Amino acid sequence: MNTWQLTEDRFVPELASWRESLFTIANGYLGTRGTFEEGLLGEIRATFVNGLFVTPPGELPMLGAVPDWSRILLWVDGEPLSLLRTPAGYRRTLDLRTGVLERSVLWKGADGGVVRVVFRRLLSMSEPRLAALEATVTALTDPVELTIETGIDATVGSPTEPAWKPEQSGATGATTLAMDLEARDGRHRLRVETSVHGLDGLRLVSDPEHPRFRAVLTLSPGRSITFAKYTTFHASQDPADPPLLPGPGTTFDQVNRASAKAWERRWATSELEVDGDPDSELALRFAAFQLIGAAAPNDPGAAIGAKLMSGFGYRHHVFWDTDIFVVPYFTVTQPDLARGHLGYRYRGLAGARRKAASYGRQGAFYAWESADTGDETTPEWSSPLHGEQVRIWTGELEEHIVADVAYTLDHYWRWSGDDRFMVEQGAEMLIDGARYWAGRLELDQDGAHIRDVIGPDEYHTHVADSYFTNALAAWHLRRAAEVAEWLGERETTAAAKMGDLLGVGADTPGEWRWLADRIVLRRGPGGLWEQHAGFFDLEEVDLSAFRPRSRSMHALLGEKRIEQCQIVKQADVLMAIALLGHETGDLEAQRANWDYYLPRTDHGSSLSLAAHSLVASRLGLPDQAFELFRRATLIDLEDSMGNGRDGLHAATLGGVLQAAIFGFGGLHLAGDRPAATPRLPDHWRTFGFSSFHRGQRHEWELGQADTSATPRSTRTKEDG
Repeated sequence: MNTWQLTEDRFVPELASWRESLFTIANGYLGTRGTFEEGLLGEIRATFVNGLFVTPPGELPMLGAVPDWSRILLWVDGEPLSLLRTPAGYRRTLDLRTGVLERSVLWKGADGGVVRVVFRRLLSMSEPRLAALEATVTALTDPVELTIETGIDATVGSPTEPAWKPEQSGATGATTLAMDLEARDGRHRLRVETSVHGLDGLRLVSDPEHPRFRAVLTLSPGRSITFAKYTTFHASQDPADPPLLPGPGTTFDQVNRASAKAWERRWATSELEVDGDPDSELALRFAAFQLIGAAAPNDPGAAIGAKLMSGFGYRHHVFWDTDIFVVPYFTVTQPDLARGHLGYRYRGLAGARRKAASYGRQGAFYAWESADTGDETTPEWSSPLHGEQVRIWTGELEEHIVADVAYTLDHYWRWSGDDRFMVEQGAEMLIDGARYWAGRLELDQDGAHIRDVIGPDEYHTHVADSYFTNALAAWHLRRAAEVAEWLGERETTAAAKMGDLLGVGADTPGEWRWLADRIVLRRGPGGLWEQHAGFFDLEEVDLSAFRPRSRSMHALLGEKRIEQCQIVKQADVLMAIALLGHETGDLEAQRANWDYYLPRTDHGSSLSLAAHSLVASRLGLPDQAFELFRRATLIDLEDSMGNGRDGLHAATLGGVLQAAIFGFGGLHLAGDRPAATPRLPDHWRTFGFSSFHRGQRHEWELGQADTSATPRSTRTKEDG
């Protein structure tokens, strides 16, 4: 088994839309779904430019699909190539090491000969605005006449109507085309250029929305034709200099070699080796490949959406999925990508302040769903195809996002030692979030409360004293107090500016600690944390009685009934334990909460399984940890939740990587040094990975006999 390759040996039409997501390629700037070059009825064809949000009339901001570069229409003896006519042979491979997607089809038309068609495509990691495609057609049995058309297709939907309108298009040379477009909302402009190499006698098909070249040729048996196509994208948000198309004679392999070297540099800091479990090794490499491809290294205006750049799910909006499930992985493997996301959050600070002010509160209240500006983009009502609309409260009430952002930037700071970031951006975000909590808390004789809120368990809304929210808010206030004092000691000028900007004085840290100590954390018998006020009084439901099932308990019971039951959508109290560790109690208390909440958890969210796996590892439950980890990997690799057509699950992919590195590998900070306490699954003979700490790369090889470990080697960042 080649654990660097994701392979498909059979075309199944019913699975095509999910596998379009699965075979997505991306390079941080561009992302293209794994649709077929020749097209397929019912496909969800899309290429995205990271951060290029468009707001269609009457819609919310979305990452609209840009004109398609990957379509190649092919007729064999007058019959269009289509996999709906069952191919005689089929194989598709995604090379995770290099980002090359290759597909081979053996096809026979109704009356013509047999041909083999091989497509290769990539999005260059070294030239991020460049897309490359190569096609080879071989006549195997009879002479065949080929008709080939390819160009720039602006008719693709987003997901229905196109997000871009062409202003002008056409040929700029004998083998080149260009198209200038404006976004439907008028906010952005885009130029797309393409060139075709290796086809003679090209003729222009003039179509303002789909200009293309056509070539007609004949192949005798045993002969092949290979041609390449290169496409560049230049958006108004990009640097001034537009990208250049590869010159005449440039081959796909040349573009691939340069891109592969850039991928090699990324993989050097994301090594993942599992001796004894090739399936898990492939799953982890696939997760890292997709996350790295979705992260823009140089543009803080772009960020990692909940579905990466693999589909239209959630319109590419950014949730806590990225902060809590993805960025901590990047912090210890690709710190520049983690820093890029934090730059996006800093850019969105003004939007977070506007949101807080709209509720009459001070500080920064980050958007539950954000696009490019940081303003709230969560819809107020659902848009079901059938049935009644449902009020969506998460944008107003799922306030733990404030502490999630703080947790992530603090995690980055502790691992990276990036004091400059904390002085210039991090402290401002952390402190303004603390100001929000200070104004949000309601004080009475029982303590400080946060009422009318939603925790991670979205099955229960409008609750009081969500344990996760309250615990994270208390942590946030204490950490902000420490950082404010650190800033005052180390950076007096910056501290003075912060004081003037945010009204933070010498007494503020003490006031925040005082508030944190009074935040209500409800505790029941046996050390159990109550998920929210009144949770222990709700109806108990035996979830095992509903097995087997393919639908969530929310779908089975409905909104009103599930609010009255002790059924948890995803890790909630246990998520707090995953993030705050010993602050939630000793191992005995944590285990008591595990035993109570796990049987009540529906895993109705893709965020849940990997988080539970991480907690299980830390509690010394290796069998359960691996079983949960394996189930999490199948969410994307086998579409176990049935929604893969909408895109991959960023939180799942980041979660399984954290479950492996922080859970099975036990990576953690021991004081100011990285250390590991391995808890490997029984069949993992060794687990190797790399990590970063304060500019140094550490390489780990952990075995079954290890109870604690230090890295086997250390390299500086400059050594690569």
